[in-house]
Amino acid sequence: MAQDIGTKPPWHTARVYRTWFARLVWLGIVLNLVIALFGLIAPGRLLPALNLTAATPEVWPRFASLLLILLSAFYVMAALDPARHRFAAILTVAARAVGVVFFTLVGGAYTTLAFYDLALGLPQAVLLWLAYRKQEPRRRRLWQRLSWPALVALVFVVLPAGLIVYDRIFREDFPQYAALEDHFKYGSIGNDHTDGLPYWIWLVLPRVFPEYLPRPGGYETLGFQWEPGRQVPIGLSKVDIGFPRVAINCAVCHIASWRERQDDIPVLFPGGVSSTVNLQAYLRFLGAAASDPRFNADTLLQAIGYEVDLDWVDRLLYRHLIIPLTREALLQQKAEFAWTDDRPNWGAGRVDPFNPVKFSYLRVPMDETIGNADIMPAWNLDAREAIAGADGPLHWDGLNTSIWEVVLNSALGDGMTGKYFDPDALKRMEQFLRETAPPAFPYLYDSGLAEQGAAVFERHCAECHGAEGKRTYTLIPLEEIGTDGHRAEMWNDQATENYNNYTEGYDWNFTTFQNVEAYIAEMLDGIWLRAPYLHNGSVPTLRDLLNPPEQRTKAFYRGYDVYDPVAVGFVSSGPEAARVGTLFDTREQGNSNAGHLYGTDLGDAEKAALVEYMKTL
Repeated sequence: MAQDIGTKPPWHTARVYRTWFARLVWLGIVLNLVIALFGLIAPGRLLPALNLTAATPEVWPRFASLLLILLSAFYVMAALDPARHRFAAILTVAARAVGVVFFTLVGGAYTTLAFYDLALGLPQAVLLWLAYRKQEPRRRRLWQRLSWPALVALVFVVLPAGLIVYDRIFREDFPQYAALEDHFKYGSIGNDHTDGLPYWIWLVLPRVFPEYLPRPGGYETLGFQWEPGRQVPIGLSKVDIGFPRVAINCAVCHIASWRERQDDIPVLFPGGVSSTVNLQAYLRFLGAAASDPRFNADTLLQAIGYEVDLDWVDRLLYRHLIIPLTREALLQQKAEFAWTDDRPNWGAGRVDPFNPVKFSYLRVPMDETIGNADIMPAWNLDAREAIAGADGPLHWDGLNTSIWEVVLNSALGDGMTGKYFDPDALKRMEQFLRETAPPAFPYLYDSGLAEQGAAVFERHCAECHGAEGKRTYTLIPLEEIGTDGHRAEMWNDQATENYNNYTEGYDWNFTTFQNVEAYIAEMLDGIWLRAPYLHNGSVPTLRDLLNPPEQRTKAFYRGYDVYDPVAVGFVSSGPEAARVGTLFDTREQGNSNAGHLYGTDLGDAEKAALVEYMKTL
């Protein structure tokens, strides 16, 4: 008996591939309609079944269900005849691919829907491509002659993977703050790409490595100040560059705090002096954590899991990329700051701002200088400029004469790079500091005694510290003022030259750096909140500053912001100051409390009157 040859097409013909493609499209339409009908009738039951949070109001899942029905209607033409309605067939596959990408980027429980689209779209893409490859050669386009694995990989692997990598690693979302004060406290200064720590890692480090903190309590033990409802303390920006990152900004050093009693919530004054933050301890904490073997994906992902439910994509990225690279960066940072281990600690409210710049950005050879200094107030810059002039000396030692350049070099010192320099963001920082006035003394004072003190101030202090003093905002030579000279000696001619030639190919430059071995006679606006005193913060109170150096406090604790309104300064002794603060020993190099003998020969009555008057400044 003769065989019936050709009554059934071989399994690998274009017709068979189109048939199975159409069947999968019909299956997808049916499943879409089932999901959509449930979404219309009972969205409150459907969403939890898909492991999704129910939306409020329910009009939105119902509306999405209607869109799903409309989208499925477009699939019908492809299911009826994919050979004739080629565009509809390709669109059907493309729609599934878009769904895979979209729901993967959204992440979380929505990856369930990504797998749903992938399960239907991937075999549809394979079958459709095979069907078109089996057509007669004369009807095939160049793109149709490519191998079907390449196209499938392009549509369902390469493009989605590229978009996912862009979204989770490179996509930028910088919060915009309408209020200048919020921008100053939380805005980016352009260091997030290079120095930004992954937020979720940063958040859990105190819990994983509490032994490297001064005491239990998280980042607050390092002096950071938090506002209610904020995810980060003042002085840290939080932005998304693929994943959320945190980096320091100007406010980390310029947020003054004051409390009347130990149990009070601190009152905060942006633009002032951060007397509590210990940046060196913060850097050392990060370095110690990164050096610990427990700084690994298993430990950190478990801790992060208590804070946020990362989807599978993020978990893979954190495990194999973000956590290893973060550890490597922190270890590198630890090595770069290892030179500070051989010098006196900065302690709370102090920093060495220029040696790191000298040794890194400016490529000045490592030396033995000590640049530790008290953090300066940055408020009232317009008023300062009105007195000092547009080219008045700035910083403790007058090494620059341009407010804008000071803002810019401060951002560089905090990790900003020229590539990510945002002049508008920094100009807003500068504007806030120009307009912000210091706060008034919060306690009652003796107005009669203050009036007497005004006369004492005029005779003994106004020449250097008064609004009309002929030496106000001028440089006082070291041999005259007699205070610790290490900070002024830290800067040198090579650093000046290198900074004034620092361009790296960008359209901005520094031109006003200078090298002078002297200290500025500052205005005393808001002096009550600027303790401890002298450029290196070696004298705890104003009253102590009026004592001869040999009678000044030899050792005290910095970083405790409970106030002493009588001596005018922060409480710097006692159990709580010792628990919270950092010990400052004036016998260490760079910590001398000598010099500034002005007013030390006054009588006790005149000193009391002078201190009372300075409360009003």
